[in-house]
Amino acid sequence: MTLLRIDFGSKIGFGHLKRVTLFSEQLTIKSEKCYIVCIECDEKYTDIPLIKIKDNSEFFEVVKILKPTKVIVDNYDFTIKDEKKFKKLFPEIKLICFDDFEKRHFCDEVVSLNPCTKHKRLKLNLKKHYFKREGIMVSIGATDPKGVIFKILKYLKGDIHIYTTSQNPNLNKLKKVAKLKKAKLHIDEDTKTALFKHKFAILSASTLSIEALEAKIPFVAVQVVDNQENIAKCLKRKQIKVIKENEIYKISRLVP
Repeated sequence: MTLLRIDFGSKIGFGHLKRVTLFSEQLTIKSEKCYIVCIECDEKYTDIPLIKIKDNSEFFEVVKILKPTKVIVDNYDFTIKDEKKFKKLFPEIKLICFDDFEKRHFCDEVVSLNPCTKHKRLKLNLKKHYFKREGIMVSIGATDPKGVIFKILKYLKGDIHIYTTSQNPNLNKLKKVAKLKKAKLHIDEDTKTALFKHKFAILSASTLSIEALEAKIPFVAVQVVDNQENIAKCLKRKQIKVIKENEIYKISRLVP
């Protein structure tokens, strides 16, 4: 049995769910019993059974009762102190932790999405597609709760393709803005495939930017939150233009 300790939803996004699910598939644990243990989550976004908890203390109780062979943690509130406590209580259980900040850990394995990481890197296994490329792809994550995409659209013109999900809290407003900009709005479409359909992209400095590197699409990355800092630094080392939210006014000069 494997436990996945993650949180996800329209307010905090689906990045943790996406990458932990991918990693669990790479570990070939789909045939095993697998449960998501979460504080904030919703069963309609995943087929994996959920166990809801109030805090990490309750998480330890769940582990004690279920006795899994592996625990995968992708949660910023689970600190090195929690890792040490976990390994003291459950030395026989393999503890795997995701890391966005290149921090110290006390677990059996550390996994990162960052191509420049010193830890084990998550393989994206991006499937290649061949389309006639057209227009500009814009995607700031599945939900974009801060509404960063509206700032970007102010500085764009031409053939614009906006990618978001039905969980975007600003979806109705986005539909109106897309109509005014004569932009094509893509809702709940596969962004990995979309990376092969367009000539250029404006993306959050997240999993999507790493996928864009593999898809070899020219793009600009926008750092939206602090946990994207290390990926942003790596992208810069790879000669990718990265801007912060307060620099979005530069977008029009960066799009070919």
